Amino acid sequence: MNKILTVFLLTLCFAFARLNAQSTIVNGNFNNWTQNQFKVPNKWMVIGSVGMDSSKTAGNSRGIKLSNNLSSKTISYALEVGAAYPNILNGGYPISGTPNSIKINYNSSALGADSALVIVGFTKGVDPMPMVLQQFYILPDTIGSSDNSITVPLTYIHTIPNLVADSAFIYIASSNGSGTPNSTGSISIYDISFPDGKTAETANLDFESWGGLSVLKPSSWYSSLDAYEEKVAKIAGISQFSLQTVSARSGFALLLKQCPVVMQSGTEILPSWVVSQNPSLSLGAMDIPSFSVNQRYASLRGYWKGNLSTGDRVSVMVNFFDADTLVGSAMFSQNSTSTVPGNYTLFNENIVWVSGYTATPQKATIGAFLTDSTFQVASAPSSVIYLEDLSLDMNTASVNRVPTNLEITLFPNPTDGDFTIRAAEPIKRISMINTVGQVVYQSTVADLNEVRCAIPPGESKLFWVVIEGNNFSSTKVLSVK
Repeated sequence: MNKILTVFLLTLCFAFARLNAQSTIVNGNFNNWTQNQFKVPNKWMVIGSVGMDSSKTAGNSRGIKLSNNLSSKTISYALEVGAAYPNILNGGYPISGTPNSIKINYNSSALGADSALVIVGFTKGVDPMPMVLQQFYILPDTIGSSDNSITVPLTYIHTIPNLVADSAFIYIASSNGSGTPNSTGSISIYDISFPDGKTAETANLDFESWGGLSVLKPSSWYSSLDAYEEKVAKIAGISQFSLQTVSARSGFALLLKQCPVVMQSGTEILPSWVVSQNPSLSLGAMDIPSFSVNQRYASLRGYWKGNLSTGDRVSVMVNFFDADTLVGSAMFSQNSTSTVPGNYTLFNENIVWVSGYTATPQKATIGAFLTDSTFQVASAPSSVIYLEDLSLDMNTASVNRVPTNLEITLFPNPTDGDFTIRAAEPIKRISMINTVGQVVYQSTVADLNEVRCAIPPGESKLFWVVIEGNNFSSTKVLSVK
């Protein structure tokens, strides 16, 4: 009985030690997800606090409400995106000719101390010079005032006389465009028209046509869709974006795959990535500390499976910070030249610390990326990667994910600027990736077994050097003195 109890206690202590050796990354098992719903006017891009206003009783019933927030210094915007967005000066929505004036029906009784800014422009083809570019302001009305309207003449400015426009764009801001609101307030705009009738029915200038946007994302993470919304804001053409999958070891896993977004100008393909996010910030990046740590970890671990098409790559990176200074990093990276597991398989990468740093870091950030081999462009449609159970470990890596007998060396390492790569087989391409995930150097090599390289000036103290040949791909860490 005593022997059984002793074995049980030893087993329990060993299990506790293993648990204590690992620290799960915030939402690293991807079981916590957030569903966000947005209501947006079709054909329009909106940024900030924007909603539908149905308070108008006559004519069209729906308007767009742009709100300001003085405490957060937030201004709301609306832009009629047209077919050529985001290059609005090369064509917005189509029109039948150059209008002489613009009329806007609005209610500014809640605008407070702000003045709303309106910019309207007209173009011909791809001519970057607008023939009309008019800017004016809508002033606040007395609190409780009813709806109002303004008609503004449009001045022809193009150098070619009598040129006839074929497209237009309209930009509205809830403040005067200074970047910071003067007060917390809002303006509602119901109808926009051109009195001489020179416009198109597809423009949705009366805000009667609205669509929905549904976003499902892992909690505590910032995704490529969030970054895309910063570029194009919220457009009704985006119907749904999901990174959640039940094909998991337990609960949910993260699914990485390219995301086609249908726009008026065609389909735009987004690369797939997520970066852990500081809850007090509205963005995330590999150079922004996100979650707290209190140990000097030895390795980054996680489980993955999937498929990589030719030329695509998956990368998982962790960065450690002392205050805002990068002090350590680790990266798991594999491209299509190596076999991708069909079942969940452990990857395990040692953390490399900046030379001379011996203290305990305070925060860390982790990111997962599915891209082409340049780390910048979206992967092929058939590339799919599943990730789960990301964690930091006190033990060094013991799993070699791609066994190889190919000898590849980097020297000197650490280096003060120049270094040499030597491989047993001819090298085809060399890439250098900094700890933010940016490709700072890439070069095609003419089948050389030895290549001399230089560190790009002004970069970080750690680099990941990716060496590729016909039958191999190897990632090495390089430290800079």
